[in-house]
Amino acid sequence: MRYLLLFGGLFLLSCTAAKLGVPEPFKSAASSMKMKGVNGWMINQQLVFGDYQTGTVKRGWDFSSGWQATNLSFRPEQLLMKVFAFDADNKSVTEKNKMQFTVTNGRQQAVVYALEKFSEKQLVFRNRDPRWGEISSSQSVQYAFSAAILLVAEKTPEPWQLVLVHREDRKNGLEEEGYLTDGDVQFSIQPLRIGHYTNAKGKDLKVVGGPLFAGYEIRVEDGVVAVVDLLDNQFWMLNDLDPDYQMVLAAAASSLVLKRKRDIQE
Repeated sequence: MRYLLLFGGLFLLSCTAAKLGVPEPFKSAASSMKMKGVNGWMINQQLVFGDYQTGTVKRGWDFSSGWQATNLSFRPEQLLMKVFAFDADNKSVTEKNKMQFTVTNGRQQAVVYALEKFSEKQLVFRNRDPRWGEISSSQSVQYAFSAAILLVAEKTPEPWQLVLVHREDRKNGLEEEGYLTDGDVQFSIQPLRIGHYTNAKGKDLKVVGGPLFAGYEIRVEDGVVAVVDLLDNQFWMLNDLDPDYQMVLAAAASSLVLKRKRDIQE
């Protein structure tokens, strides 16, 4: 296993708005790269950050579907809703997306193939009077994002696999898992969420509507090696990593920024 320079540390809130703050030990040993090309048109989309640049992002089929059927259960609460002219329906929503692109820094190149799947089951309450519309309640959510990252070299190395899984339901709560591995070395990928921030007067405030999804922290063992800041479209990465690791992490960060769903709960 190659040598990895590690720094631990928590990502804190700072300044006057909700944003990620970078610990000094990590900050002094890492480079910050603004990721340009994230927002705007997805036609001929390209990312540029630091010495890295993607080729044109080729997106495949973007498929979404949904069906809604009347809930025929006769539980007491649903009988009560019928008395007050409310109906309850079961609704299922699914989405599938895929993309591929290359990443280069002028010396190395990686190819990325990615697939994204999302499904949600909802309970929809609607009034028989259409003027009142409807309200939906999520019952379960499943999300999976996977990407294959191939380093282009004379002797092709083992491909890297990036996996993000998000499961959430009323019975088991929330389960999240993320990793990046070539079968030998494995990085963990952890979502970053902000629950509080400090305003201009120095007062600690709670984020309205619950914790704000802010990005990802990429770690190995007990140390942080990279951070993807989705609030400011910044990518932080340690300088003293093996060049192959840096290319793989740059490709992984690109895929995390380019995937359709940033926050699974949005």
